[in-house]
Amino acid sequence: MTVSACLWLGLFPLLQFGTFSSITRDKWIIMFILSGVTLAGFISDCICRRVSRPRLLPLLLGGILLLWTLVSCLLCSYPGTPWWIGTGRREGLATQLCYFGIFFLFSFSRFRRTPVIISAVCGVFIFLAVVLMQRAGGNPFGLYPAAYSYATSPGFQGTIGNVDMCSGYLLIAAGLFVPALLDSVRSVFRSLRQKSADTPAKLPVLPILSVVFLAAALAACIYLFVTMEVRFGLLTLAFLVLVILIRFLPKKYRVPVFLLLMVAALALVWFCPFTQVSTLNELHETLHGRAKMDYGAERIGVWFYTLKMLREEGRLLFGTGADTYATRFNAYLQQYYEAHPEADRLRYYYDNPHNEYLALVVNCGIPACLLFAALVIIGSFGGKAWRDSVLCYGIQAFFSFSVCIVAPMFWAVLGMSVSTLPPKKSSQKPEA
Repeated sequence: MTVSACLWLGLFPLLQFGTFSSITRDKWIIMFILSGVTLAGFISDCICRRVSRPRLLPLLLGGILLLWTLVSCLLCSYPGTPWWIGTGRREGLATQLCYFGIFFLFSFSRFRRTPVIISAVCGVFIFLAVVLMQRAGGNPFGLYPAAYSYATSPGFQGTIGNVDMCSGYLLIAAGLFVPALLDSVRSVFRSLRQKSADTPAKLPVLPILSVVFLAAALAACIYLFVTMEVRFGLLTLAFLVLVILIRFLPKKYRVPVFLLLMVAALALVWFCPFTQVSTLNELHETLHGRAKMDYGAERIGVWFYTLKMLREEGRLLFGTGADTYATRFNAYLQQYYEAHPEADRLRYYYDNPHNEYLALVVNCGIPACLLFAALVIIGSFGGKAWRDSVLCYGIQAFFSFSVCIVAPMFWAVLGMSVSTLPPKKSSQKPEA
């Protein structure tokens, strides 16, 4: 399973069959192939008795979410929609079963952290090299279609689709690098302190190299976020840094300090107009009820019409089936525009609301959304090596969407975080 984890977090983001136009289909096929490899690895580890015992709660929540998704698809009110495969994003029931399979297999597995981190670092460096070659005018591996290039389509870089998909991948990677970097720094200081009067301190070469490479990989992620202008990626990274800093405080101060900082941030956005057009300016205007449809790269608009559709059409318990958002939303939007020709119109075609939680409500109902959110919260408090990746994905899911280009990596780290949850403390008092 360590090999499987390396493949998911280091190699999977870079794999495709060579054409950008078919990347979703290619990733979908590769996802099933790697899922088979994961199953083989799990069977091998079971034979060697290398299995973990995760807590019951996340497995129970994951099982209920799987059953709820299945019932939602069977009760789908769009019989003409290919809910088994899904629409263009291929997020139908078959894909959801694959996601849950990845989660459950990793939940019961053990893995070595160091090879997984190394593979992820190598993957980010390769991804950065590909992006830099594209920005220089090249087209390595033919990733751009013949009629396109970085000069004509800067929103599509690297090997995993547009910058939103890049953000999801890089945030998962950054969530792995930050705790590993902190552990390496601690290891350096620990090695330097371990000396006696007769024995001089030895230079901790391996920990120092770990610090250098992890810091470089994290810097590469930040550089790509800034140059790709993925604002919600930078926002998520800022939140991660805040969480990391709060962890250095005594436990009794963490929640009060976190709440205080959140209140301070909201007060800053509320009272400061940020006259320059920016994300903070859009947040300020939104909080004061002056939101525009094109805010957040038109996310405000698609969220507004999605919520309006849910209020008018209902179907909040089971939704309309996995990956039926595109069919349902665009049919509703066409009817709404015909009835309200004066309404603000969205400029683009949307097959998802750019909010994974809203998409779950539309596709599988409010209970599915709550179950998914509960899994994200539990995973964010799981094994320290993986929990930050779960946290980062959960935050960016408010601004992005599930797709097989990135989502399998999230379900893998979610399973790894759950598999390493610390055991419950015994309530029994020790004998005298």
